[in-house]
Amino acid sequence: MPLDPQIGVRVYQFIVDRLEERRREQHPHGHAAYADDWTAAHDLEKDFATAVHAHDSGTAERLLHELWDMAAQWRDHPQHPADLTDTDDGHTVLETRP
Repeated sequence: MPLDPQIGVRVYQFIVDRLEERRREQHPHGHAAYADDWTAAHDLEKDFATAVHAHDSGTAERLLHELWDMAAQWRDHPQHPADLTDTDDGHTVLETRP
């Protein structure tokens, strides 16, 4: 299944948005946790894109699942990417909840 780098970007952006919300709620004490979690998400997204461009689908899928696991804590959020689906052209995309 071909993976599109934009999948990682979309899950990553969802995670970063939730981290920003959490940091604002915990201000001024939430910055260290935010920085650690942001770095972890950023590294996963960057490594995912690298794997996709290298056509290393096994690594890309593993990294995407790690990103997905990070996003799982906000699964009830209305903007949570709800599902991974394959398109007619064979790419995997994310659907968001209405």
